Amino acid sequence: MTVVTFASAFPVGFDVFKAARASTVENELKPLRSQLTGTKNKLSESLSMVTDLRQRLSRADAIRSKRPWKNLMATLTAKMPQEVWLTSLESYDHAPKATVRRAATKEEEKSDTIELEGPAGLRLTGFALEHEQLLAFMAALNDGVLFNRVDMVKSGQVPLADGVAVRFVLECTW
Repeated sequence: MTVVTFASAFPVGFDVFKAARASTVENELKPLRSQLTGTKNKLSESLSMVTDLRQRLSRADAIRSKRPWKNLMATLTAKMPQEVWLTSLESYDHAPKATVRRAATKEEEKSDTIELEGPAGLRLTGFALEHEQLLAFMAALNDGVLFNRVDMVKSGQVPLADGVAVRFVLECTW
């Protein structure tokens, strides 16, 4: 074998070796690429879940901070005469206004700020033994500390045990 033949055979053998090694590396990369794709998908799902959870936490914080319900109930109880009792307490909204809503700007769409409109007030339903006690309760509620306005929506006498009671519905606006 001459030097020329050996020199010309060496690059061919080296090319075959490189091709075989490249094939082996490619075969090793296929499962790794598949794992990488799966990992990227899981990461994307996890990031989506984190975003969703952050939004839920923001909404929960906003709702919790809107009205301190425990304090509200304590205040209502303190202002209520003994001869008055509630059968229902619910929040209410004013009737929606007919307005044209504008499209959100790009900054507003990307904003993490969550704005919630709370209820306009409370609707209290209950009974009083006498009209005077109901009026005293309304005056206590209408002191401007808790509500801006207290309106009697409905009242009427209903039979109760040995006598009558005053059934009422009040709307108390913040």
